[in-house]
Amino acid sequence: MRVIIRFALSMAAVCLVACAGSRGVDKAFTDNKSAVQGNSHTFRAPPELTLRIVTGTLVQKGFAIEQVDSEMGLIKAARNLTDTKDPNTNYHISATAYVSAESDGGGSVVSLAASQQTVLYRKGHTWAMLPLLPIIPIPTGRKYETVVTGEGSILDGTFYGDFFAAVERGLQDASALNATRMAAGVAKPAEAVPATAPAVER
Repeated sequence: MRVIIRFALSMAAVCLVACAGSRGVDKAFTDNKSAVQGNSHTFRAPPELTLRIVTGTLVQKGFAIEQVDSEMGLIKAARNLTDTKDPNTNYHISATAYVSAESDGGGSVVSLAASQQTVLYRKGHTWAMLPLLPIIPIPTGRKYETVVTGEGSILDGTFYGDFFAAVERGLQDASALNATRMAAGVAKPAEAVPATAPAVER
């Protein structure tokens, strides 16, 4: 009887743990409150060019590019920021961009997903007691501790809006540069073909 009771209690505990563990993810695709707003934008540029500009924009904004898959249109990047008021607090930002062709084939769509982790660095000392005076501790070294104080997806639409605005400026600069190069190529005068010198009779 005791074995049956223990087994029943164990199964109940497992069920409770399973239910508690699934509460945070069971609505990942249906909960509008936790959905990221404004993280997609359409550009009037081909996907190949947009992918290049998105990569360049991330680099210009201080992100380190970790992976680029041109065939899939995926870019993974990360950046570390130090809190201006607390140098022991850092923010680790991870971003993944997906570039795809627009449905009508006239442009490209960029979707960006980003998350932030807040990390606190703590500095301390290791202590030891003197053999002759065991009641007086002395520092013998330093120790460093990393504590994650917060993490989660970035839901602020301003973050994504600023990024897409920077990509738009990059595309405009690329278009202007291309137009300048084409104009320079058309306006370049043709090189004169030197006339053949007449033969001199001797």
